[in-house]
Amino acid sequence: MTIFLSGFAMTQPLTSVLARDGKHKLTPEQIMGPFYPIMKPLDQDADLTVIKGKHGKAQGKIIHLSGLVLNQNGEPVRGARIEIWQANTHGRYAHPSDANSRPLDPNFQGYGVQTTDAQGRYRFKTIRPGSYPVDANTIRTPHVHFDVMGKKDRLVTQMYFPSEPLNEKDSIFLELGSNKDAAIGKVLPPTSNPEPESLFMVWDIVLDKG
Repeated sequence: MTIFLSGFAMTQPLTSVLARDGKHKLTPEQIMGPFYPIMKPLDQDADLTVIKGKHGKAQGKIIHLSGLVLNQNGEPVRGARIEIWQANTHGRYAHPSDANSRPLDPNFQGYGVQTTDAQGRYRFKTIRPGSYPVDANTIRTPHVHFDVMGKKDRLVTQMYFPSEPLNEKDSIFLELGSNKDAAIGKVLPPTSNPEPESLFMVWDIVLDKG
C-alpha cells in the first residue's frame, strides 16, 4: 500500500536510524496489555486524528510517526502488517475495561493499521498519548502499542518517548534493561510542515527473520 497522510506521502527514502554494520539488534518484545481493542473501529486507517464521518479532530499534540521494518540483516520487510493502539491525550483507552475517570475523546480513533511498502516503510499520524494510573501508586508512562506481523515473525511491543521523566518510574519500561534505547522513538528535526506544532518521530522495528 502507498502511504499517504493528510496531503503528503513517503516520496523520499526513509533512512534507518539503526547502525548499518553487522547484525541489527532485535526490537524487544513486550506485553500486549489489557486494552487491545475488543471491537475495532470501523475507521482503521493510518490517521488516528480524525474519524471518517466526523468533523472534529483529536485533542492533543499531533505526531507523525514513521519507520522501517527490517530483519536482522537490515533488509526491509515488505508487506508487514502493523497495528497500533494507544490511550488518548488524557491517558484513557476507548476500551470497556479502562475504568479510569479521565475523559474519552470522541474524535480520536485510538487504533490504526498499516502495511509496509516495498522498502519496509510505515507511517501513522496520531497524537502523543497521556500517562495513566494503574493503581494508587503506579502510573504508566506514555507509550504506543505495536503488533507487527511479518512474513515469518510476529512481534508485540511498545514504543516510548524520549526525555519522558516517567519512563524511569515505569516497571514495564524498566523490564527492558539494556534494551531500553531500542524501545524509544527518535524525534526528527522540524521540516516544512503544514502543522508546525506537530512532531516527526521515527522508530525502526527489527524482526528476527522478517
